[in-house]
Amino acid sequence: MNQPTIGIIGGKGRMGKLFVTFFKDRGLKVLVSDKGTKLSNKELAEKADITIVSLPIDVTEKVIKEIIPHLRKDSALMDFTSVKTFPVKAMLKAKCEVLGMHPMFGDSNPIPGQTIILTETRKSKTLSRWMEDFLIEHGADIKKMTPKEHDKMMSLAQGIIHFADITFAEALRRSKLPIRELLTYTSKASELKVQLAARVIDQDPGLYGNMQINNANNPKVFKIYKKVIDDYLRIINKKDHNKFKKMFEANKNHFKSYCKEAYDDSSALIDRLQEIHRSRARQEKESKPRNTNIATLGPKNTYSHLAAQKYLEKKKLKTPLYFAKTIDEIFELTESGKVKEGIAPIENKLHGTVRETLDGLFLKKVHISESISIPINHALIAHPHAKPSDIKFVISHSQALNQCKKYLKKHFPKAELKAYSSTAAAVRKLLISNSKNFAAIAPAIAAHQTSLKILAEGIQDEKENSTTFLIVNKGEQKLAKKTDPKAAQSQTSIAFYFKADSPGSLFSVFKDFADAKINMTKIESRPTKAHFGDYIFFLNFEGSIYHPKINKTLQKIAKKVARLKVLGSY
Repeated sequence: MNQPTIGIIGGKGRMGKLFVTFFKDRGLKVLVSDKGTKLSNKELAEKADITIVSLPIDVTEKVIKEIIPHLRKDSALMDFTSVKTFPVKAMLKAKCEVLGMHPMFGDSNPIPGQTIILTETRKSKTLSRWMEDFLIEHGADIKKMTPKEHDKMMSLAQGIIHFADITFAEALRRSKLPIRELLTYTSKASELKVQLAARVIDQDPGLYGNMQINNANNPKVFKIYKKVIDDYLRIINKKDHNKFKKMFEANKNHFKSYCKEAYDDSSALIDRLQEIHRSRARQEKESKPRNTNIATLGPKNTYSHLAAQKYLEKKKLKTPLYFAKTIDEIFELTESGKVKEGIAPIENKLHGTVRETLDGLFLKKVHISESISIPINHALIAHPHAKPSDIKFVISHSQALNQCKKYLKKHFPKAELKAYSSTAAAVRKLLISNSKNFAAIAPAIAAHQTSLKILAEGIQDEKENSTTFLIVNKGEQKLAKKTDPKAAQSQTSIAFYFKADSPGSLFSVFKDFADAKINMTKIESRPTKAHFGDYIFFLNFEGSIYHPKINKTLQKIAKKVARLKVLGSY
């Protein structure tokens, strides 16, 4: 079947917006109606193949009733509410397909890897199966149950758990002790409990109020909780150690082997929490200075750092750098204007294109302004008193280890090779271990800025290897309205995809370049992630978008493709 058009009523809300992005990023056409949109709910219902209601529970039924007359018989109606019985009952009055959906996560979570509950109905058919298959294909964990089963389960899985968190937070508030002061006296396990409660009350009160109030199963469960508290208070007031132990042991028996699993998992979370605290303390020291204008991939003393330094020297700039944790963060900071420029790796001569950078160029509202190339010159770094004969382990990023295979086989045939997340991470391990038995492969700058010693330089097998980096700026580059036959010679990068896969589509684009005598220098493709066999094409060619010939050719191509994005002339 053809890809359906998705319509999301409430597509500007937090959950709606998350799914709008999710569907769009995977190549689907998405319509949105919300407060302030030109498209009304009724118009969306008429145009969409799948209409999803993503609204607060207390207005969902009213909107469903309003749009039902406007839904086509061959379409589908779905919802995202956290209560299912009455919304599904309302949707079943429509003549189209009906499927209830409940995303079991917040809007801050990426959808792949998360649980989505589907409540199928007698009207769940072709489009419902398509939605299920699409969600599974893109990483969602699907659970199925009836609307009644769903609401009963949610009274426990959400209702009582949120009830406990909210009332716990209320009790802390009434104590009048400032939370940060309290946390200076708590254990890490208790801090984790406070954090989970704080996470809940940081959300939308309307959303949580609807979940607590509108599930008809909740009052019964809450009464059980209240009785438990009353019973527990009697035990405490009477100082009845025997009854306390009996209750404690009864709960342990109910949880059984999960107690050990939970203890191990929560211990790992507590360890991670301590790591986060240490990392946050480091970040506060090394956080992005307010006057920085440039972000590059961290950590320090990597080839990304060298590329940024080279760019600063070339432009005679003295701005401090911000070291991003991921390539995606570089693009987010640049798109939002938090930094003026981002520096991201695009291609290594030996290992090819960096896919995350291609994705950022296409998905984010940025453009390329320049490119720079850094020669890859690996050094073998070790303890200041280490000799080559001491080395038993060689550590580095997997690519660096691979790029030095011949050297390592010749000089360190018995050494064990261990891969780390980056060359800088390997250097950190070397510093922490303080052992003569370890050596790290990294840029020489890593040794110059530490107490470590360089055992050898230029150890890479391919001496001409290099990595190209792109300088990206905020905003998309549009096709020029004014052209200039004398436009400076440069190269241009574009990306595009087709509305439908048909024979000769790509050839027709190539022919436009050939007819205009424009030299293409590179082409590659990436799956759209929307449907198997659909691709985004990335193409480089000689010349500037400001040249009349190139501008005319791109205008021609834009009419043939679903979307053409000029990544930059530089």
